[in-house]
Amino acid sequence: MYPKEYINCDQEPIHICGEVQSYGFLVGTQDSKITFYSENFLDLFSQDPKLVLGKNIKVLFDELKLDINWDNFSNNQELAIQHITFKEEEYTLSIHTNNAFTFYEIEKVIPNHKINQEYKAIQNILKMSSDENIWKLLLQEVQNIIDFDRTMIYQFLYDGSGEVIDELVKPGLESYLHLHYPESDIPAQARALYLKNTVRITSNASAKTFPILGNEKEKIDLTYSVTRASSPIHVQYIKNSGVETSFSASIIVNGQLWGLVACQNATPKHLDLQSRLLVETLTRTAANAYGSYKSLQTLEDYQKSNLSNISLRQNLLNEDNFGKALENNIEDIMNTCSAEGMIIKINNEILTHGNVPNESDIDKIINWSKENNQDFEENIFISDTFCKTSGLELDNSEISCGIIISVLGSNTSDMLIWMRKEQGQRIKWAGNPEKETTSEIKDGVEIIKFSPRKSFEVWKEYVKDTALPWKTREIESAKWITSVILKASHTKSSQIVDLNNQLRELNAELDSFSYTISHDLNTPLTVIKLNAQLMKRSFEPDEKSHKFLDTIIGQVDSMSDMIKNVLELSKIKKSEIELKKIEVDSLINKLADESKISFDSPHTEVIIENTPEVLGDPTMVYQVFGNVIGNAIKYSSKASRPTVKIIGEVYENGVTYKISDNGIGIDKEDAGKMFKIFSRMSNAKAFNGNGVGLNIVQHLMEKMGGEISYESESGKGTTFILKFQKPDYDFSIS
Repeated sequence: MYPKEYINCDQEPIHICGEVQSYGFLVGTQDSKITFYSENFLDLFSQDPKLVLGKNIKVLFDELKLDINWDNFSNNQELAIQHITFKEEEYTLSIHTNNAFTFYEIEKVIPNHKINQEYKAIQNILKMSSDENIWKLLLQEVQNIIDFDRTMIYQFLYDGSGEVIDELVKPGLESYLHLHYPESDIPAQARALYLKNTVRITSNASAKTFPILGNEKEKIDLTYSVTRASSPIHVQYIKNSGVETSFSASIIVNGQLWGLVACQNATPKHLDLQSRLLVETLTRTAANAYGSYKSLQTLEDYQKSNLSNISLRQNLLNEDNFGKALENNIEDIMNTCSAEGMIIKINNEILTHGNVPNESDIDKIINWSKENNQDFEENIFISDTFCKTSGLELDNSEISCGIIISVLGSNTSDMLIWMRKEQGQRIKWAGNPEKETTSEIKDGVEIIKFSPRKSFEVWKEYVKDTALPWKTREIESAKWITSVILKASHTKSSQIVDLNNQLRELNAELDSFSYTISHDLNTPLTVIKLNAQLMKRSFEPDEKSHKFLDTIIGQVDSMSDMIKNVLELSKIKKSEIELKKIEVDSLINKLADESKISFDSPHTEVIIENTPEVLGDPTMVYQVFGNVIGNAIKYSSKASRPTVKIIGEVYENGVTYKISDNGIGIDKEDAGKMFKIFSRMSNAKAFNGNGVGLNIVQHLMEKMGGEISYESESGKGTTFILKFQKPDYDFSIS
């Protein structure tokens, strides 16, 4: 009996394989001196191996009479490409650096008249794509260029496995549409390479490969090589699937490997570098368009969720009986996370709604949570395989597969539990995902290798004990509603003494989430706006199309303003400030003049009677006065004689500014939402805005130790009252 060593494909060092494919020729240098080369490089240029190593690369290329424009290449470039001619044949030379080595890779040019259609193909994707048809359109453009037997869109799923979600296949071949592939088919290190080197081809799985000579192959990292040979396991995988050529381009969405454009051909077929890079360009264009669409969708979902959560928070805080408030709003609490069932344990009472297990199972889940909550990260546990991971024997385990458990504090057994049922679906695998093994004895050790499956015949499996995975937005909503309930519980009851600290932490998490989402969405919004502007310049649209494009650009600008305000709000909550004595006379006069211009209201009369100094942060004071004065001028601009009055008064315990206007005023029914984020008054529809400004002002005033209030009557104007601290001394506050 020999000791065993198991080798899986995810352990294969595919980036240091030490070989190139037959279509490519490689030479590598360090400090311009040749240190390694592929064996076939000598045959192409008829070189004596004894005279190559150590030679200056420029000298060698000059001797070969290769016209290299060295000015086009610098060590800062990731990849430099140019055409060269050798013995009256056209080649491409690509140059890149990696780990102190410079790689020179040469391959022959294959004439392809479809290359000239690059601009048209990109325009088709930009103009005609939507979430529903973007991948089908990409496949059509790619197939038009490469003409393979099969082209597919392969999407990576949350667990690393994948599914063919769209395909184009030539007549007579079976369809792979909706077939699933296990995570081990494209293991972690292969996915990492797809993210770095986004285009890969194995042009002839049966062709000879050529070793790299010179340096030890383990020292030569071929991660970014365009001619790198495929791993033996991958080559065998290709052959087992009945094809000779495999080509792929990575679909990268928001910096993540979303999927692949995967192409196969039964007979050997090579695509030259220019064709491969064209496919990469089309894929990047489609991925950016898809990412922009999804980012807008995420922002819209987040805004809807935020508005819904604000309403839910108000409902919970307004109810005198807290237990009754939870019972009345349990459906909304469940829906914040798109759950199918909800359990709330509060003050020794258990509330349920939707699809939940029986009482026995509920007790088991609650007791398990009590015993294990010390291991919960930030008092929250998330799983889509709870039935497997918990080890509980439940009567109705299929109901409890997906679960979010949020414990309401370390000194209580109260908790919120969101639930999802088992997916209950049959997955069609491309062959049995279980791999076969081979073994050999080497140095007294039995080496057991996992080999690619030989059959790709459809193999069906029923997925059990697994629910749909929880999305980031749903997890953040669970944290947010937990913080709301903690605050409401603290307001109604004194039983939980540590809620203030937990609420502060959860609110900080929500601020961080808001900042991250808002920041990350700026890039796709810019892409959308640039694409719309490009479409306006690229062709002459009719009046209706022109108006539609202008609407898109306008909406993007509006959304960018909203994102800017949300970012500002996040910064306010996190910043530390130093309060100083501030003279505001010139500031108020300047802001009044600028606001009259901004809101196109030059005839507004602004009366400034007294402007005492205040204690505050200069930037924050500027934002406060700018927002309130701007609102006064904006909402009075449609009055027959628009008037704004600003007067400051000094009291024993502070400084008060009253900013009054004769504008539209505020309805009494809107009084409760004046300072709520994303809330707008019912009579303000004729004016532009996004309902963020006054919320920011409120946070700024609180940050400076002051407050804001108002007096108003609908149709008769509004007075905002800003109460600052009196500037007797300077101090810091956070």
